[in-house]
Amino acid sequence: MDYEKMKQELNDQGYTIVRGLLTADEVDYYVSRMEALSGITRSGMTRGGDEWKGSGRGSGGSSWTLPDGVVKSRDFWPVVVNERLVEIVRNIIDPDVRFLQHNDIHVGFSAISWHRDSVNREFGVGPDWDESQEPYKMVRVGIYLQTFAESNSRLGFIPGSHTPPKGPVSRGRKFSERRLKWLGAANYLSPKIQMAISNADWIPTEPGDAVIFDPRTIHSGSYITGPKYSVFVAYGVENKHFFNHYNYYRNVRSELGYGDFDPDFAQLLRDHDLYPEQTPSYDHVDGAWVPSSLVKSLYNRRRDTPVEAPKM
Repeated sequence: MDYEKMKQELNDQGYTIVRGLLTADEVDYYVSRMEALSGITRSGMTRGGDEWKGSGRGSGGSSWTLPDGVVKSRDFWPVVVNERLVEIVRNIIDPDVRFLQHNDIHVGFSAISWHRDSVNREFGVGPDWDESQEPYKMVRVGIYLQTFAESNSRLGFIPGSHTPPKGPVSRGRKFSERRLKWLGAANYLSPKIQMAISNADWIPTEPGDAVIFDPRTIHSGSYITGPKYSVFVAYGVENKHFFNHYNYYRNVRSELGYGDFDPDFAQLLRDHDLYPEQTPSYDHVDGAWVPSSLVKSLYNRRRDTPVEAPKM
């Protein structure tokens, strides 16, 4: 594996791709566990043969998400310590990466809007964009478990949108960022609108493929036409950026329901030198993006109760 090439892609584009990270047996296992947790099956996502029940983003009882789902669900803990994945992130990010608690499990869902996963989502505004004292060494990893043929699922990126500005943000850059927000709102009228961005890279995925990306990189899920399964985890180097990100999802975004590590999970992380030992706790991060009260209430209403981890 060409780690230098992957490192360069992550630095220049804001993302890199790993084909076939998981084996076919691992894919089948995690799909079965997702279906058990969600109560939604591949056959249940379709009606009358190949007709998709959803609206392109997953709806009508065919969509389910679980924030912090990997931590809450013992069956998914092996994803975090997957030897090949950990080796990759240690080679392209830093040998001292630790698990960062920003993770999700998705069934039949596609986040169709251009957005960032970082704490500070306005370009150039907030500590995420200041690397003068400490580098921003964090990545999200999206792992996909369905075929492109059955789902039409792709992950879109605006390449280079993660790179901090070298001076004042230009009017042209501000306009292009606002345009993406407008298109994000328009996606609720038609989920195909986001495909109109000419400078976007769209990555089709196959079962077991992973996409590793900087959380500051603007990205969007695509219109989907069939069953989709994905799991997201994150890693980073413990510094102020890591601590801000951790506390953003743990404390600032309390509506997402992130919780403490199961002692067994904490020990698993320690066994693999992935446990974040230094993380302080606070509930404010300068310039952090927060959803509206309405969106928060919707999260609270649909948020899944914590999944009880079966004993091994």
